[in-house]
Formats: sequence, C-alpha cells, structure tokens
Amino acid sequence: MKTKFTGLFIVSFLIANAGHTQVSAASVETSFQNYIRSSSGSVNTGSVLPSFLIKQDTKGNRYLYESWVDGSVTGVNGVVYNSQKYRYNYDKINKKLFMLLDTSTIVELSSEDIAGFNLKTDGQVLVFERLKNSTDLNFYQAVYKKDNGYCLYKLLTTKFKKADYQTNGIIESGNKYDEYIDEQLYFILSPKQELIKISFKKKNIEKVLESESSKVNAFFSQHKNEPVDENLVKELLRYLNNNPS
Repeated sequence: MKTKFTGLFIVSFLIANAGHTQVSAASVETSFQNYIRSSSGSVNTGSVLPSFLIKQDTKGNRYLYESWVDGSVTGVNGVVYNSQKYRYNYDKINKKLFMLLDTSTIVELSSEDIAGFNLKTDGQVLVFERLKNSTDLNFYQAVYKKDNGYCLYKLLTTKFKKADYQTNGIIESGNKYDEYIDEQLYFILSPKQELIKISFKKKNIEKVLESESSKVNAFFSQHKNEPVDENLVKELLRYLNNNPS
C-alpha cells in the first residue's frame, strides 16, 4: 500500500541541531534509516514500485526519466539531504518526487516537506523549487532569477491522452496509441511575489507588465525583429531589473 511519507526532514533537522557537538554523516544516515524503517505504511515495496518503462507503442512517459538518477533534496527547514546511496525520479503528472532506498523499497516524498530538489544525469543537473510564499505544491524551474526583482519560471506538466483512433472504412481520425504529452508553462514572478502565467506573445507580455509599460515599449522597440520566446523574455526581465524606476 502506498502512502505519503511525511516528516522526512524533521529527523535530519533535529539531529543536526541536537546538542553542541558536530554530528557525523554516518549518524545522520543511521537515524534516517531507522526512522524510515519504523514508520508504518510509509514505503512501497516489491510489486507496487512504479514502472518507469512505458508499454509498447505508448508515446512519451509520465516520469521524467526511464530509470533512477542521482540527486539531492532540500527540506523546507533548509536542511539539504545529499546521499549517493539514494536515487530519485519525478512523476510529471502528479508532480511527486520518489526516492529509491534500496533495490525494492521506494518512498513517495511529501511535497509539503520539500523546498526543492536537484536531479542529475549525463552531466546535466535539473533544479526544481517550490516558490516562496506560494500556496501550491508545484515544483518550478528557474529560467532567470534575481533577488527582489522580476524572475522567469517554467512549470513542466504532463497530460495523458488515450488512443482515440476511429475509422468508418473511408475516413480515419485520432491516434492508435496512448500518449503522454509534455507542456512547459511559463510564469513571471514580480518583485511583489505575484506569480503570473504568460504566453510568448507581445501583447500578453505588455499586459502582464503594464506597470512597466514605458520600459517594456523601449525594450521591444530595440528588438523589433526578434521572436518573443524564452530568451527574449528573459532578456526583457533582466533589462527591467537593471533599470529600476
């Protein structure tokens, strides 16, 4: 049976702050393992492990990777858990992080306990974070960040579409295969911590940043022939941050 694993980082936090002596990595590791084993119903084992490999003819994948990868997790209390013993994968549909403890035991980490995490594979590091003061439990990727300034984030979301092939012998429509469809949603985070969804259209960007209309107009006048995409919006926000009112 699968249940949420709560209180993940409480143990590490208490250990790291107990007494006035330094706590070794080994003792943190032991306490963490003991806590997991003593938590009834907190783990999945054996046949209930999620399968990262999709069935034949299915397009895409609900998981970020087809196998477990290295990574690290940061708790909401700022404690970083970084051990080479554990590996991770991310469910893009439910937006849940899974941690492999050994060859047959997996923990579904509680999003409420996580401030962010890194996933590493093939020399690439993907960084995910929950936004400060955010009421949702989504994990965003920063495209461009500046403290107390405008920031650009993206949110990876995945939808499942079942096969919908139809034919009357003459006309065919739909697909013969199931499909996981990825989509990147983009958001601007204002200096006031307002998170606003955007599209890469000039009118939309102008509306979202209407309080900066004169500077936005000046920027676009200098980039008339450039497509409005991730890179251009990133440069626009950098321009606004470097030219405060």
